[in-house]
Order: sequence, then C-alpha cells, then structure tokens
Amino acid sequence: MENRSFALATGLFLLGLIIAAVATGAWLSGSQKSRTMYRVVSTGSVTGLNPQGQVRYRGISVGRVSRIELDRGDLRRILIDVEVDSDTPITRSTYAQLGQEGITGIAYVHLLDEGKDKAPREAGSDGLIEIVMRSSAMDDIFEAASGVAKEAKEIAAALNALLTTDNRRNVSTTLASLERASANLAQASKQLPGALARADRGLQSVFSEENVRRTSEALERMNQAARELPQIAGESRKLVEDARQLVAQAVRLAGEAQGATGSVRRETLPRVNALAESVERGAERIGRLATELERRPDSVVWGRPGGRPGPGESGFE
Repeated sequence: MENRSFALATGLFLLGLIIAAVATGAWLSGSQKSRTMYRVVSTGSVTGLNPQGQVRYRGISVGRVSRIELDRGDLRRILIDVEVDSDTPITRSTYAQLGQEGITGIAYVHLLDEGKDKAPREAGSDGLIEIVMRSSAMDDIFEAASGVAKEAKEIAAALNALLTTDNRRNVSTTLASLERASANLAQASKQLPGALARADRGLQSVFSEENVRRTSEALERMNQAARELPQIAGESRKLVEDARQLVAQAVRLAGEAQGATGSVRRETLPRVNALAESVERGAERIGRLATELERRPDSVVWGRPGGRPGPGESGFE
C-alpha cells in the first residue's frame, strides 16, 4: 500500500516538473506574444543568415527567421520568412537589410523605416506581406573594394605589359638623358649671370647718352623735313604751273612773231624758243624733284640711294 502511494506521489511530482519546464520554456521564448508572418525578398547574398536568426526592428529584437529558400519561380530571389511581433509598425516605407553580429559572421534581418509612407503594407497572393531587402553599407563597401581590387589587377597587368625589357631600357636611356640635360642646365644657369652682365654692358654702350642724343637729333630732322615736304611739294607744283604758262606765252609770242620782219624772225624768235626750252627743262626737273620727294621723303636727310653698279664696277653681277 505504501509503495503505491510513493509511486503516485513520484508520478505527480514528475508531471508537475514537466508542466513547469514547458511553461518556463514558453515564457523564455516569448511565445506569449502574438506574431505575424512576413516575407523578406533578397536578390543578393545572405551569407551568415540561418533559420532561427534574429529579426530586429531599428535595433530592437522583434522576432525570428523561420525559413530561408529560393524562389522557384525566379531563382534570382531568396525568400526569407520571418515571424515578427504583431505590434511592430510595418509600413510601406519599411525595408530590410542584412546585419552582422560583430566579428562572429552571424547575420540577422534588420528592419528599418524611412518614415515616408505610414500606410500598412498589403499582403500578396500567398497571403504574406513582402518586404524588400536592400544592400547594406557593408555590402556597398565590399562591392566597391571588389571593384577597386579588379581595377588594381587590370592596372598591374597593364604595367606588366608596359614595362617590357625594351621599354625599361628606353626609360633608363630617357632618365640618363634627363640627367645630362639637368647637368647642362645647371652649368648654363651658372653662366647666365655673366652673360646677362655682358648683355647689360652692351645695351648700356648702345643706349648711351651720346647715341640717344644723336638719334633724337636725327629723328627731329626727319620730322622737320616731313613737316616741310607738303610746302615744298606745293611750291614745286606752282612752279611747274608757272613754267607751263610761260611756255604757253612763249609759244603764243612765237606765233605772233611769225608776221614780224625777217630780222625779228632771225634774231628774236630763236632766243625766245631757246628760253622756252630752258624753262620747260627746268620745269621737268622740278617736277621730277617733287615726285622723288613724295616717294622718298627720307632722302632730304640721308640723300639719294646709290644706283646699281655697272659693268666693270665693284659689285656688278
């Protein structure tokens, strides 16, 4: 009788212990809270994420990952089913990122909200609300690092192709030439002060006060001659005109003298003709002088240029 009572007490104790353990486990797992199923869709890698992984909303733990599988309709998509506390504010602005637990490599689903649209999301054809997973900052860094590494490899390959034996020899020759040019330039820079000093002395001798004074006087004479040229040309034209009038009068006088006596024709008329010819030759010379002054006004100062040497003269070609 006592053995049966002891066995019954033992059984009741074990039953109570099991019930307490189940209640404690349920309390520790938080199953007392109601949860909603969501589907996170990722087109990138989800390395480190496993079932029963954490789901956090802005850093707060709000659920667990229940299942991870490929979308059979589109193999580029990875479907991540998560259980999230029903009171978590999931809106149209909510998106997911893949977070990392320190240096352990364990990943979790991190839900974030931009706050642009507070309306709740609508469920899809399968009854689940889909949340898009975006690339995280670490993903962008890794992608950028991969691109940099790829470019570095391409640059290294290009350098290897560029620095062939012939090219290295050419570069060495170019560097040696540059070194010689630098040495010559240094030597030339040392000689430059002396050359500048000699040039300065030469310029000072050329532009001395005496030379400057002579140049100024010559320019002044040229300016004076240039100012007098118009007057000389006008007077020359007037003299030519007077000579032409005198010739006309002489011709007229010769015509009138034709009816005179024979002695007048023999003595007076030849003299008048000679005078007319002399005046005409003078007028032609004055005309040529005026034309020459108009063409070469500097001949007043420097004289007429020498003519070309003739046969037998020095410089004849």
